[in-house]
Amino acid sequence: MTEQMSVEPIFTIGAPRSGTSIMNWAIGQHPNIQVMPETAWIVDYITGAFSAFKRGSERGRFSHLSNVDYPLGEFLAHVASSINAIVGDAYEKRCKSLYGDYRAKGITINPSNPNSPFQVRRSAEEPKNRWIDSTPLNTHFAWALAQVFPKAKFIHNLRQPNDVALSLENFDAVGATAKPLEEGLAIWMQHTEDAWLAEKALGSERVFRLRFDRIEHEPELLIHELLNFLDEPFSPACLEPLSTTTNSSKVDGKRAGLISRISQIHRYKKASRLFRSLNTPVSASDRTQAVEILKERFETHRQQQ
Repeated sequence: MTEQMSVEPIFTIGAPRSGTSIMNWAIGQHPNIQVMPETAWIVDYITGAFSAFKRGSERGRFSHLSNVDYPLGEFLAHVASSINAIVGDAYEKRCKSLYGDYRAKGITINPSNPNSPFQVRRSAEEPKNRWIDSTPLNTHFAWALAQVFPKAKFIHNLRQPNDVALSLENFDAVGATAKPLEEGLAIWMQHTEDAWLAEKALGSERVFRLRFDRIEHEPELLIHELLNFLDEPFSPACLEPLSTTTNSSKVDGKRAGLISRISQIHRYKKASRLFRSLNTPVSASDRTQAVEILKERFETHRQQQ
């Protein structure tokens, strides 16, 4: 097998409007972690990779890969390396567009600029060997991502369903499309169910559950725990973005009238039951079942492409 470089990305999973963007920026301030916009293309790339491997192995000795019993793991390692190369190249282009010839001239940060906590890079000397992708779509592909990146770690951002639904209802405040409460609850359930399955399938050694309220109430402890989970040393720069608001669709003043509206929606009761079930202990059989469900859902998706 050709030796592959270690690729250790970080994927945020969970429902939109659960602090994924602010935590993407916070973690991306670490000197070893690249911050980037949502990708979306990575899940399409790996879906195609699984299909390509199957196509190249379907005719036994008459197919290119199965002719030499080419291992799926080795094939996916090459896929991981290619994704890592593209991500790194895009990141370098982004840094140059923002900072110019930063490797020769360095980077100067103006602390009086209100956006100064949100830096794509803080110095030319930062290694930035890892990257974080907070694309919500990744939630539904955690099993496949874990196969392609065996050393990847996942962060499940978890927020209460009513707050996510209300935030999505006011999504137009940040230039996106607002969602009715019923649809917002459906989005929360779809993402949370798959993220919970990922927690069960991959275990706490690979999935960190991040409660939304901790971002505001105990940010420093949260960052310490999170970086320890990621096997990275603490960096105070990761705290800087957390001094800003975590609720850009401005829902705080609208919660009072929400409960009377949302309590009439049948899906809210189902979402509440799912939220309460998230603290249920996970057995070995639960883990096995979760793996099979995620594999089956991914295979169904792959065949439909």
